[in-house]
Amino acid sequence: MYVRDLNRERKTLEENIKSDVLDFTRAYLSVADLHSLVQTNPAVVRPETISVLQRFLERERHSSQTQAFFLYSEAAVTLTAILVKASRKPLAVKALSALRDILRISTQSVHRAVTEAVGCLPVSVHGPEIVEEPTGNTPCVEWQDVVREHGLAICGVPALFGRSLVAAVDQESTLFVVKLACDENAFRAIYKEAVWMDYLRTLAGSLPARFDIPAPVRINGSYLFRLMNPPPPVPEYVKLNRGCYGIAYFADRDYFFYPNGNGAGKRLAPEAFAEVMFRNAWLLGKLTSSGIVHSAPIPLFHNRLQRNRRGDNGIYEWERAGRLDRWLDSCRYPNIGVTGIRDFEHLVAFRNSRNLYRQVGTHLLSLLLVAGSYFRNRDPQRVGLDRHGLPIDARDLFDEPLFRKLIEGIFLNYYGGFCERKFAGQIPFDLEKLASRMIEEMGVDRYMEEVLRVVDQKEMTHKEFRSFLKNTGYTEDQIRDIKKGARDITVYTGPHLGGFNQSISLPELIEFVGTASALCIAGRYWSEKFPMLGQSPKPAQDIQLD
Repeated sequence: MYVRDLNRERKTLEENIKSDVLDFTRAYLSVADLHSLVQTNPAVVRPETISVLQRFLERERHSSQTQAFFLYSEAAVTLTAILVKASRKPLAVKALSALRDILRISTQSVHRAVTEAVGCLPVSVHGPEIVEEPTGNTPCVEWQDVVREHGLAICGVPALFGRSLVAAVDQESTLFVVKLACDENAFRAIYKEAVWMDYLRTLAGSLPARFDIPAPVRINGSYLFRLMNPPPPVPEYVKLNRGCYGIAYFADRDYFFYPNGNGAGKRLAPEAFAEVMFRNAWLLGKLTSSGIVHSAPIPLFHNRLQRNRRGDNGIYEWERAGRLDRWLDSCRYPNIGVTGIRDFEHLVAFRNSRNLYRQVGTHLLSLLLVAGSYFRNRDPQRVGLDRHGLPIDARDLFDEPLFRKLIEGIFLNYYGGFCERKFAGQIPFDLEKLASRMIEEMGVDRYMEEVLRVVDQKEMTHKEFRSFLKNTGYTEDQIRDIKKGARDITVYTGPHLGGFNQSISLPELIEFVGTASALCIAGRYWSEKFPMLGQSPKPAQDIQLD
């Protein structure tokens, strides 16, 4: 009777994987068989198994093969399986260390394979149950009715910020805000925002960092209402829901102060900017660890012109490393500020750890882009092409040592909030090189062009078409000579990161985001597998700007 010798099988597979003469197909089959053995018989794994897989990935011997990514992905997943299945801490430590070492030195296919494998580690994240749909009748009120009902002492005339009516109250120390819906379905989103405000206010007091959450207001017993004849008259360019649905809330007077702003009274000093960015990184990580995910710290698109006809709505999927549309414009009004995270209509109760890696990456990418925009906003007029048609060079606006500190601090604080422990060891990435490359690409507006396809023109009204061309630099005479829908039109909507229909011009940024996201997922997984007693790190710890 045949008795299976598992140790002999393991050793044979390890020898095959170490072999220099093994062709691609046999290498893949050997790695796949070892993966299967780890899954079904994890007790057979030895430290040498981890070493063999680590050396195999670090050598990248099959990187020239078209399907190399799938081979390296199988090897990386085998290492993560060892980490998950390990019942003894020393073996788990060795597997995690191997993965982190590979992240530090690997490139291209191997690096992507390892980050994605680590990003799929199972972590326990469960968001709260939130009722996001409005119920009951929606009252119709006038502005003065709202003011009277709450006894507000309005200071001056309400101002319009985007689609929010904002009035100062209480000697201008507090803002009273009415946020209006912008389309037929947006009233559900703003109702959801009021509900999240209510929920988060129960948590904010327990956080060791400033997070000023607005206090939602009920009008005639309802968060959602219809505002008749809003003051001042709403400009035509502000597209509102025909029913003029809105919510109201009280907010701190700094609620609309953006950290990367420009102009007198709107620009933070470097130390203050770093504090705001580090604190918001920590808050985003902390909320995400509780299953409360902000889906849009800034709007990120691969191609926003095509969002109405694309299945992905043109939204940027960073792991695909495509061109990033209008990066500087996306950072104009970030959903992070002096008071903390804002725009809660974008919050999602998250219960699927499989997609968490992508969400963490979106947070980190957004924060890094906002950090870059801080330097560009020192002189916001220096953007685009000069009178000779050459790209504006604004690299002198950047402070490279400060930028490197910001990159480091954003990661460390996000990690601390998400993993509830400090990051140990050295970040497996060359931050000086990354900062230099980010300045090179973010500081020179090489990619300004975009193509307005015929199919997208047909989606526009004549008025929208003319307005779009005018806003992208076309003169009235030029617009008159252009027939809508006759041909594709080149427009200048940048700066973008990458040429139209091309890859991102800053692949190092995507590589770092993948690395940092994987480290966050690994850190969270490790803290759950081997809990550590002690207090969670507070934001902005051990980060000095000099």
